[in-house]
Amino acid sequence: MGGIKIWDFWANKYERLWVQKYSLSPTRRDIIKEIKKTINLSGFYNVLDMGCGTGQLLREMQTEFKNFHIKYTGVDISPKMIEIAKEHDSHSTYINCSVDDFTAPNMDFDIIVCSHSFPYYTNKEAVFQKFCSLLKEEGHLFLAQASVNTVYDTIAMFFVKFTTSSAKYLSVKKIQILAENRFKLLSIQRIKEKFYMPSICLFVLKKDGKR
Repeated sequence: MGGIKIWDFWANKYERLWVQKYSLSPTRRDIIKEIKKTINLSGFYNVLDMGCGTGQLLREMQTEFKNFHIKYTGVDISPKMIEIAKEHDSHSTYINCSVDDFTAPNMDFDIIVCSHSFPYYTNKEAVFQKFCSLLKEEGHLFLAQASVNTVYDTIAMFFVKFTTSSAKYLSVKKIQILAENRFKLLSIQRIKEKFYMPSICLFVLKKDGKR
């Protein structure tokens, strides 16, 4: 089972999976914490969650930022994930398509979040370029993913692949190389709730207006 089918398979179970507790939920928590540093009550923001799954992050952001002026858009390749997202959230716009096919005519984003979906994108350099083109000048990209930097990471992610579609978990160094000439790397947060979890990194990047 691969591609869209496997994510459709997991859709109804997704919010109950064990990885929610030690990986996905802590990642969402830290993304929201970092976003807080970049927005203020007087602004209006367009937020894109690429690979939004069932829309958990956007729902949590609506609760956390209920007094802010934010337009939310979620995109996912799985029709079932988007179906569930729409059932739980009528305030956001949810779109079923791939990262490659997504377009946003007449809209630039202040914030793009890509949480744990980046490893599944085939042409990662093209995706980085797309994120850059979709962002407003000095907009922010919050990219979170499992990152293979050690032998232990390699072993752990080898077993993960049996429950997901084909993926490549880039090292910190490789992400930094992709970001060069497009973004300023503001910080790298390490997310590790339990010692046995592989490396999960949250990259906070800002579009370089000079490029």
